[in-house]
Amino acid sequence: MKSRFWIKSALAVALAIPGASSVGHAQVPAERTTLGRAIELVDAHLDKARHESNADLKRRQQIEGYLALLSLPSNHRQYEAADRLRAIDEALGDKPVSGDREVIEGGLNVVKSQAEERDDLQRIFLVDRQYSGLSSGEGVNQQYFWQLMRANDPDAMTWYFQSMQPGVVETAGIVNRGLGISLLCQHGYRSLARQVAIRLTEPELDHTIGPRLADLGATTEAEQRANRTMTQTTRRAPAGPEILIRLAVAASRRGDGAEVERLARKVIEAVEPRQFSPERRVSTDYGDCDWTVGRDFARRWQERSIYWQSAFKLTAEPSGTTPGRPYLVALAESVAGAGGGDRSVELIDQLIAIFDKSARENGIDLTNAAILAADTEGDAARRGNAPVLAWHWTRQSLILARVAAGGAIDEVPAKALGLDWAIGFLASYPHSGLARRIGDLSEAERQSVERMNPRLLGRLQLMALVLEGKTADAQALIESDPAAVEFDGSRIVPLIEAQENAGLRPRAIASLDAYLGVFPAKDLAALRLLLMQGQTDRAKSMLRAFVAGGAGAFGVSDIFVGVMLLRELGDDMDVPTLVGLRKGADALEASRRLVEIVDALAWDGKSTEIEAATRQLPREVAQLSAKDTACLRDTLQGLLSVSLARRGALEEGIRLVADRKLEQRQLCWAGRGYDSKPIFDVRFLVQEWVRRGHAAP
Repeated sequence: MKSRFWIKSALAVALAIPGASSVGHAQVPAERTTLGRAIELVDAHLDKARHESNADLKRRQQIEGYLALLSLPSNHRQYEAADRLRAIDEALGDKPVSGDREVIEGGLNVVKSQAEERDDLQRIFLVDRQYSGLSSGEGVNQQYFWQLMRANDPDAMTWYFQSMQPGVVETAGIVNRGLGISLLCQHGYRSLARQVAIRLTEPELDHTIGPRLADLGATTEAEQRANRTMTQTTRRAPAGPEILIRLAVAASRRGDGAEVERLARKVIEAVEPRQFSPERRVSTDYGDCDWTVGRDFARRWQERSIYWQSAFKLTAEPSGTTPGRPYLVALAESVAGAGGGDRSVELIDQLIAIFDKSARENGIDLTNAAILAADTEGDAARRGNAPVLAWHWTRQSLILARVAAGGAIDEVPAKALGLDWAIGFLASYPHSGLARRIGDLSEAERQSVERMNPRLLGRLQLMALVLEGKTADAQALIESDPAAVEFDGSRIVPLIEAQENAGLRPRAIASLDAYLGVFPAKDLAALRLLLMQGQTDRAKSMLRAFVAGGAGAFGVSDIFVGVMLLRELGDDMDVPTLVGLRKGADALEASRRLVEIVDALAWDGKSTEIEAATRQLPREVAQLSAKDTACLRDTLQGLLSVSLARRGALEEGIRLVADRKLEQRQLCWAGRGYDSKPIFDVRFLVQEWVRRGHAAP
């Protein structure tokens, strides 16, 4: 069996809230369970499994015990545990659905991630060999990378990168230098990534490292790599213009119009017009090294939920990459994105003229391409004319860049103008004056846009007013324009995030204030921005609205996140008050709300509060049947056991789950019964106990 392993435990990532703790306000009892006692408890659990008569329960108890042994920072019976666990896994055969196999796979993910966190090379190597078929020690090699990263040693890390085999045959994974630089940036080591990238001077690496240097602000070194690759005759030569364009994109995102213009003219001089075809593309997406506003905040919050861990896989498939922008489009948008103005419009006009010349030299009739674009219907027809249509759409993009720079809007650009383009452009270039441009359209331009798309103008102007911080005007527009009412306001939040990423904090604060004034609904992304900007009181108000909202059908909704973050921010409303924030909820919904609230308290280690809520259930759940009440108490007791383990009282927690039946290892939902992956067991409690640092001497 091959398991997927997290590179780093998501729960170890600190919550980016000023003054907040990454693991809540957990209170450590005076006498926490020691490592020696934890080993005895797991041994006792395995001995109990030996005498269990029910074969299914016996196998599950053994799986839990062996995973618990492998999770402990001890050599006690580790090889026996690995061998026995492997034997159980092989005996399960190829069953497509197996709760036991799910427990093994999920448990091993955590074993590996926790071993990585404590630099336990022996445990990493053992798991790799036994379960992933990695006899070469790949996991140990990766762990060495993490050690060097945490040491923040540029000399050692540079040696590590230089020891990799270079070239186009690099395989995916840590041996790929580009990925290695991205990993450093993902984990907050941008300075280290920059120093290492600068020192990787081998010519064959220019095409990989050059764009990263641009993203990391090493502009001189990146341009040197571009100059060097443009003198080559190999197939890597196109990397030169691509690095220069990436530098132009980075300069535009800094608002440095003069630098963008210099780089644009350098690309024009270096590339023959004929080569500016739509097929020649460069990525203008934000990378790991030029996007500093974390992307996975919602997932990190949700991962703290016990239910979320028991219901969903916490590993994510890598996302695909976009095809990039044609060279001239990327340049034109960079010029417009730096602020715009008459000089920018003139330069974009030159780029359009170069594109038209390129089309002629490549035998493309742009007039005919426009006719085809207007007449082509159906996917098959579009595929057949794709090469010609690409030229048409590229020219349309150049015209739109001209508009963003301040160019006039007549019938042709008005026809090309669209909401998706405007949002994408503003997200990529937060220094752009496009929002202000949209808000200041002349009457003739307004009429041109309305003729082409009557419902577009109101939506564009609403977006622009919010980004300009004009709350009253935006609210008035919604009241007067039906098209504006239909606009999905959540699409504005990424544009405000881009402002934050660009260091435009005052503008981002004004935009967010207007956004919340116009779209006051609950919004996780807006909440994160409030926390980043230090607007704690407004964040608390939104969090209370989260808690007052409806519970999910049978799973995590905003309630868990709301209570968990309120506790992080020092708001200690008691359980009855939290449950009662939503008025009119029936007993079943109230029970689901209670589970989410207690789940958040378990993250915070508040076992005393959980015990009190279990003894005296809130009045909102009084109408539950005896069966549903017992079901609810069963789940609350399971959550209590996890809370105790997180506080350090592992023995007390294990005592609460030791005699549970197989189905009782799941969450029990009033009105539905047991439904989740196994979670309330020795394996999970031990891993949570270790995760909170209680296994340390």
